[in-house]
Amino acid sequence: MRHFQFTSLVFALLLNVAVAPVAFGEKSMKEINAAVVTARQATKEGRYADAESLMLQVVAEQPKLVIPRVELGLAQLGLKKYSDAENEFKFALGIDTASNERAEGDKFFQQTADPTAVAPTATRTNRNSLTREVNDGQSKPPELLGTCYASLGEIYIHQGKVAEAQKAFDIAARSNPTQAGVYFENEAIFFFQAGNAEAQLAAADKAIAADPKRPAPYYFKGQGLTGKATIDSKTQKLALPPGCADAYRKYLELAPSGPYSADAKGILAGAA
Repeated sequence: MRHFQFTSLVFALLLNVAVAPVAFGEKSMKEINAAVVTARQATKEGRYADAESLMLQVVAEQPKLVIPRVELGLAQLGLKKYSDAENEFKFALGIDTASNERAEGDKFFQQTADPTAVAPTATRTNRNSLTREVNDGQSKPPELLGTCYASLGEIYIHQGKVAEAQKAFDIAARSNPTQAGVYFENEAIFFFQAGNAEAQLAAADKAIAADPKRPAPYYFKGQGLTGKATIDSKTQKLALPPGCADAYRKYLELAPSGPYSADAKGILAGAA
């Protein structure tokens, strides 16, 4: 089987422009939002250090704003600064009790009713884009909750915390059910990267249950089951475990020319 590398952090480096330092002490919300957009684009282009630097400046001047912290967390996730990113996502969720201020995260969700306020956009390839604005000072939109919890799930997988990761992805799906299939598909991919086939299978099954029309979870289910295949003594072909061939066939039915189609066809052709 051809080896794949999957990552939510892969982007074409389109530009190589450093982010200029800006002081935000006296800046308007409009200018801060512009900085968030700039950082978001930098993260999308793989310039995580630029995005981190810019958002660090913003949160130093405006520590109670949540949106810049989410963008900061995404940039730090790209830099593999997992502990730092975890703190930022927990701040956004209001569950970081490191200090009294952070324990009151609901109060600090957003300070302004400025209609130009920007919600965090998922700038990494396997996240859904966030489109709603976050500016009412009270509610946490499903998209923000989903992004933060899914990001925590990714962090925990990188840290080898399987149970914590699974719980975080489950909460992400409950918080933003319209994207549950996306979150669980991402979970399966990250566990694939981590080499945890059992957790990968569990996540793939959840993704399929949440959105049976998504092709990739079927591939990752089949791929996870392939590790349990044996060699038929008579035919010298692969003897696939139950459900494996069906998963590959379903993937090919939904995505006959998809990115994993060659592998799926190869496995089926080599099976007894």
